[in-house]
Amino acid sequence: MKLEDQFVNKSYYETFIKEGEERHPLEVLGEAFVEENALENSDLSYIRFAQGEVYFHYKDYEAAVFKWESIHNDFEPWAQKNMGDAYFELGLTGMAEEIYKTIQTDSMILKTEVALQLISLYIEEQKHEQAVQTIKQTVAMNPDYSNVTKIARAYFEKNEDWMNAVELAVNESVRTESLFWFEVLKSYIEKGYTKTISPDYFREVLAVLYKVDQIHFEQMAAALWRSYQTESCYLEWLREFNVLFAGLDIHSFETWHELSAIYQETYLSLIGGNYLLKQLTPIMPGLLTNWLRITDSGHALLASSAVLAWNDLFSAGIEPDQIADAETILYRAEKTIDQLEYPLELLDSIIKWAKLHGLSVSTRLKWMARELIDFDVQHILVAGMNGSGKTAFIQSVLADSLPEKPTQFVMAARHGDHHELAVISDGGISAITEEDSQQLDPNAILEWRGPSQFLKENALVFLDTPGLNGSQRSKVYEYLHFADGLLFVLNANDPLTVKETDVLLKIKEQVPDLKIHFLMSKMDMIYSKQEAADLVEETAQKIKRDFPQAELHPYSSHYAAREAVNGLAQFFRKNFKVENLEAHRIEKLVRCIRESITYLLKQRLQNENELVESIHRHEDMLAKLNGAANQLEDVIHEQIQLIRSSYHSMTKSIKDELQAKIPDILRKSSDYIKLNSDFRKIHLELNEEMNNRIRSFLQTAIFPKYYELVTKWIADSESELQQSQAYLGEMAEGFNQLYGENIIALACDFKIMDDWRRDADRMANGVHFDSVNILLRHTPSQVLLKSAGKLLGALSQNKAMLYNRYKKFIESEDYQDIAGLITNKVMLQFELFEQGLERDIRMFFKNPETVLRDTITETETVIDESKEKLSNMKENPEVYQDPLKLFELKLRQFEWMQINTKARQKV
Repeated sequence: MKLEDQFVNKSYYETFIKEGEERHPLEVLGEAFVEENALENSDLSYIRFAQGEVYFHYKDYEAAVFKWESIHNDFEPWAQKNMGDAYFELGLTGMAEEIYKTIQTDSMILKTEVALQLISLYIEEQKHEQAVQTIKQTVAMNPDYSNVTKIARAYFEKNEDWMNAVELAVNESVRTESLFWFEVLKSYIEKGYTKTISPDYFREVLAVLYKVDQIHFEQMAAALWRSYQTESCYLEWLREFNVLFAGLDIHSFETWHELSAIYQETYLSLIGGNYLLKQLTPIMPGLLTNWLRITDSGHALLASSAVLAWNDLFSAGIEPDQIADAETILYRAEKTIDQLEYPLELLDSIIKWAKLHGLSVSTRLKWMARELIDFDVQHILVAGMNGSGKTAFIQSVLADSLPEKPTQFVMAARHGDHHELAVISDGGISAITEEDSQQLDPNAILEWRGPSQFLKENALVFLDTPGLNGSQRSKVYEYLHFADGLLFVLNANDPLTVKETDVLLKIKEQVPDLKIHFLMSKMDMIYSKQEAADLVEETAQKIKRDFPQAELHPYSSHYAAREAVNGLAQFFRKNFKVENLEAHRIEKLVRCIRESITYLLKQRLQNENELVESIHRHEDMLAKLNGAANQLEDVIHEQIQLIRSSYHSMTKSIKDELQAKIPDILRKSSDYIKLNSDFRKIHLELNEEMNNRIRSFLQTAIFPKYYELVTKWIADSESELQQSQAYLGEMAEGFNQLYGENIIALACDFKIMDDWRRDADRMANGVHFDSVNILLRHTPSQVLLKSAGKLLGALSQNKAMLYNRYKKFIESEDYQDIAGLITNKVMLQFELFEQGLERDIRMFFKNPETVLRDTITETETVIDESKEKLSNMKENPEVYQDPLKLFELKLRQFEWMQINTKARQKV
């Protein structure tokens, strides 16, 4: 055993024990100590060191420390370390730590052992930061030392310190290239401990692992890939890994089944619509080319078609030799997808995406798609010039009359148990009558259903089209790619004219694979059978020059006998049978899907334009509404002024009358004074008399007059308010015409008229007049007169004098103050009523005000929301356009896969 190993195990003392020695080590060491001490140049340090070890093993730590303290030779660093161990065992961790940190040595083993002891000390004292720091330093200093990395891993895992655990696993994987550490790291990845770590951190460890073991490399790459899929750094991982993977020397004999599957899964998720093209374009070329390098047979078709489709739509980023490799792989790839399921799922995803974004795929295109996957029927486009007899031919076969009016539309005629006519437009499907045709969408297609034995037995759907020499001839070309075949109807009176030939050649140029056959109608117009036969033969020869595969069938709509119908059925079965109908229909379905994508792009532009128009329309409406609100405020102000003014004039006339007549009434009260009056009390009696006469005046003159005037005022005011209501009604009607619906009603509250009438009755009949102090005030003249009455009233000879004086006083007194006081008391309720008129009138107009205010607020909200939506559409068009571009990418990829299918069919 090496000396340092003895120091580590504290077994140096065994060097003093001879083989076969049975005495206790302390006895042996004691004897050695005595012998050494007897020497002239004795050195007892080694024996003391050994004695300290024995004491330590027997837990006599103080004795051990005593021995080790005296060591000052080359064993001193180890003695210090042992002293620290003793203090540690005694629980004196502070002293132990201090001793460990003071040890100076060049021995890597001693340094490592001290570090391990410090780690144990920090763990026991739960000093996590110091423990981690010391562990890292120890691993960096001497990772190959026994149990160092094991202790580090165990501590990190126990304390769930996954960042340091991952760092340890990465560093050890790179350093040792041991599959053990790679597996440890993979386990951390699979448990999700690496999700928050930047992907470039694993660049070196992956590169090293690829050199060590490709199978484990694939497994770790897959684990990292899946761990990052739900993280924000997912795209960064894809970029980082593909750069790394592109630089690796991949051999053709290597198989990468798991990575190939993950590449496919990733590709499909990236083009699923959750990412913008600006995020994908830097990543996709590298991802696709790497996928192509390692793809297996199960993913070769998707990988190669994905590369070719991406290059078609986004030409930059993929090298020509990689495109060539993709084409080679494509032609050799196995068919691994359902040729019908793929486009149907694509169409379904487009429909769902459109619905999610408040859009809709054209119902007409969806109807066409449903028809294309109905392999039990054939769609025959019946075309010809106006007057060729094509519609008459269809009617004769159906034994029923088609709707006459909507000849401007393409109409699908099919068997049905009941008669139905429906319009299929971009916006939906609805049942119609012939009278509705003028109101239909010009791009719509009509679908007629009715009992037809011929269509049922032969599994046919006829597409009746507008004449090719008419204004709607372009609609024929729209449905050429939809039909399984074209039946061109010729007029026996002038068959296959130059114009008809030109039109047919144009059709053949546009749809080369379309089956074209001919039907010569109006054969009943040819009187001679020989002439008819010659005409058919001559026309057939003309047809063969340009359409060698086409056949001609003579037919008369007026003689649709059973034999003729049977011959016609045989003609259809023989000539319009499509080999591999599903493959042809899939091609048509692809075209239908492409049109759906184009339709959504146009719909987005249309929505933007409609949004702009809506904003302008609502802004115009807002201006009108604000104008109406201002006008209403003017009306309210005008009515308040008018009604209050008229009421004020009325009350002023009453007030003036009171002011004028009350003094006169009071003066005339002098007739109440008689020579025999009791002048000691005359002032009291006269005061009461004056109040009674005023009260009588109010009841008999003023209040009736007020009632008469206020009744007329209410009637006049009601008339004025009715005019205002009529004006507001016209205003509301005008707005409703602009809105196209009755959403504004500006009804005023006429209940205030009833309130006014009730208040008028109350004031005219229920006003209580309290007596006023007229003669009982303390003016000098009144005081003297009352005093004289009391002193002289009892003497009869003084009554004449008092009578004259009282009478003169009453008749000459100025009653303006009293008149004002009485007038104010009487007019108080009238004036209070006047003060409430503005509130009442505003209550009258409250509903129109509220309606206009709410409508203005709603309109402003609509404008703000529309502007925000428009702004988002203009600022972020990619949010809408990119998913559609990716749908187009999927469709183009399917077209490449179709090329693979055709190539394999030829083989």
